[in-house]
Amino acid sequence: MKLEFYNCPPPQSIESVKLPDAEFLHYQPDFELMKKTAEGYDNYHNILIIGHGGSVTSFYGIYNTLIEQTKNRAYFLNTTDPDYIFELKQKLLPENTLVIAISKSGETVTQIEALMQFADYPLLIITGKSSPLRAIGEKLGAKMVLHPSIGGRYAGLTEVGLLPAALCGLEVKTLFDGAQNFYHLYQRENLAWKAASILYQLEQKGFVDVFLPFYSHKLFAMSNIIVQLCHESFGKNAKGQTYFAHEAPESQHHTNQRFFGGIKNICGLFTTVENFNHQTITNAPPNLHSIQIKGRHLADINKIPLDKSMEFEVQGTMEDARIAGIPVLHLSVSAFQPHEIGQLLAFWQLYAVYSSVLRSLDPFDQPQVESSKNISFNKRLGFKGLL
Repeated sequence: MKLEFYNCPPPQSIESVKLPDAEFLHYQPDFELMKKTAEGYDNYHNILIIGHGGSVTSFYGIYNTLIEQTKNRAYFLNTTDPDYIFELKQKLLPENTLVIAISKSGETVTQIEALMQFADYPLLIITGKSSPLRAIGEKLGAKMVLHPSIGGRYAGLTEVGLLPAALCGLEVKTLFDGAQNFYHLYQRENLAWKAASILYQLEQKGFVDVFLPFYSHKLFAMSNIIVQLCHESFGKNAKGQTYFAHEAPESQHHTNQRFFGGIKNICGLFTTVENFNHQTITNAPPNLHSIQIKGRHLADINKIPLDKSMEFEVQGTMEDARIAGIPVLHLSVSAFQPHEIGQLLAFWQLYAVYSSVLRSLDPFDQPQVESSKNISFNKRLGFKGLL
């Protein structure tokens, strides 16, 4: 990975910063268990993941960035939308679909409601030692795997994210090893620290919004876990920036207006890939070459590889930002390979910890996310009482 930045303050030194012990840095997954489990479900070609937040967002990103290397198809259910559940049940049959429910606490009501729609399917449940979800799984005869004590948003490189990846045929050890390379930098200055320090200083200067364009369709799948890590880890005590992600260059047709023309409280963190999996060249038929576009002819842009076109798009937007004095960071990954994606996930995990420490916040709690869940649950009880 590489990190560049423009119109930004220089990173601070990490030497005087007291960092907390982070359990996810030391955790060792049971790779033998994952291998045996994957072999036991070798006949299932569809995997349905049911869960919310960190329990599924890391794997969602891993799966979609590495989808060309998977052998099984994964589907994700993080809602009680009855129409979507109906569609999934029409498409996914018990004889070829393994349902995996993942939750540390095991008491997320919407997850349990969704799971009940697939109670007669083969089930694998990853949850804590004593949870309602574990009790449900035991009653239904599900295979049980222990969720580590690590919070969901930091658990993507444990069995929580790696076991579903193994079931899809991905190289989970390589994913983990890529992350380990980054974890070993925890106490030292590194790309994650530099980005966190710069963005923290920008927040102090009034840049409270962070625009996250992803110049890759596959990498955009990482945006959910990235936004969650940022908002849950250091969006507390009236501190923390708002991170909003868009797929680019599509975002240039709407959010660039906000980025360049709106309130001057926004900075950018652009993500790109250096090497796409496939090379495609624009090949316009000869009878179109004379058509004018922006005062030139279509022939003038014919035969340009699409990966170069993507490169030019991000360069154009970043150069425009530099000219306008807008702070911009640019994070690039080399390729869609397990080792690199493991590093990318580790980068954002460390970024969230560093960002929390810089703001004197606990990286591992999320005190405000439960109150609305409790209100929703009590409304269910009130409705049940009227039946």
